Amino acid sequence: MNEQSVQAQPVGQDFNRLAIVLQTASTGGWRYIRSLIGGLREVAPHLQITCYLGTQVETVFESEQPRRTLEKLQVEVRNWLEPSPPPDLSGHRFMLKRWLKRRRFHRQHEKELALHQQVVNELNRHAVVFFAWPYFMNPPELSVPVAFIPHDFNYAHFVGLFITSRTTYETLRDQHRHWLRRAQPVVSTPFVARELAKVFPEYDRPARVIYLSRLGGHPPMAPSRAQSIVAELGVQGDYVLNLNNITPHKNLGQVMAGFYHCLETWPNLKLVIAGYATEGIRGRANGPNYIDNCEEDWNVASLGLVTDEQVTALIQCAKLVINASLYEAGNGSGLDAWAIGTPVAMSNIAPFIEQMAYLRVEAQTFEPRCCFQVRDAMLEILDHPAEAQAAAQRSQAALAQYSWLDVGRQYLDFFQEIRRGQ
Repeated sequence: MNEQSVQAQPVGQDFNRLAIVLQTASTGGWRYIRSLIGGLREVAPHLQITCYLGTQVETVFESEQPRRTLEKLQVEVRNWLEPSPPPDLSGHRFMLKRWLKRRRFHRQHEKELALHQQVVNELNRHAVVFFAWPYFMNPPELSVPVAFIPHDFNYAHFVGLFITSRTTYETLRDQHRHWLRRAQPVVSTPFVARELAKVFPEYDRPARVIYLSRLGGHPPMAPSRAQSIVAELGVQGDYVLNLNNITPHKNLGQVMAGFYHCLETWPNLKLVIAGYATEGIRGRANGPNYIDNCEEDWNVASLGLVTDEQVTALIQCAKLVINASLYEAGNGSGLDAWAIGTPVAMSNIAPFIEQMAYLRVEAQTFEPRCCFQVRDAMLEILDHPAEAQAAAQRSQAALAQYSWLDVGRQYLDFFQEIRRGQ
């Protein structure tokens, strides 16, 4: 790991304005950019930062007040507008109706294009432009250095179900190719850098690797307060926490099967799931293959998208946090659990192991396709609480040595490097 004591760094005269575009994001994406800006602000307090937010970010994460949160960090917040695609007019029966719809679209599209070009002109007045979540988006024509996060390449893999459709695969691959021609990539683990080289062998420049710190923005709280918040969410007793959405590569089925086998020795244990679009899961695990829907006497339930404060409380009160993903850029829920001091069980996939080694944190690992290994990892924590808590406390101390101040310094170095190499 790099040196941990980081001093605020002066920003060079050629690098005094940074634009960040977050036109859409997952839960982790929003928490990442909020944390990164906080780190950059600590490292370079006089750097002028403008953040362009898309409507999806402000709508989905309304409870976190993205605009107000960033403004508190002395960030100028602007609206991001991507021109709408042309409408499908093939189904219109009458030519007049078709002509009217087309005319209305062109008027609206011309207005959007003009506003979009205005934003592009604004971006060109910055020293560097950073696109944090450029999904389903083509890179705009800019005259200044551009950085972007390719995230991961799960669309290029088959995990038993297609993560994306074939059309989406072609779209994402084509868009990634355009971004790699025009912008410098930054990733969070060496695994993603290797994936980039594998999916795009024609790309001959290495991606910059910068590990992340804790994503959650709410500090740990008094145990009584955390327990009260968890109770308000309808959760009582001992539970295992899974913080993920329900796309195929999150591997939720094996978590549920491993949880079912834990019930043999922990019959009152619950599995709590929280994350975007997880609403509606509630029932009882009476077998390893599925849960039986029921409102009463449940032991598996989802909470949907919850606030930062609720996530922190859920992690604090959990017996353990589990992440059984088959493919990820890194273990986001693990970062938060390590920072809070809650035991972690996780897949033994490459990015998770790389992250664990770099940060010097500890976890019970398992082969994610084997529900019995998932069970054994959970039982190792549940059956040996003293040892598990000692490991969690060592992890908490280790992660405390790598903050967003460290991350922000590395990003600032990266931005200044691509500025000099323009």
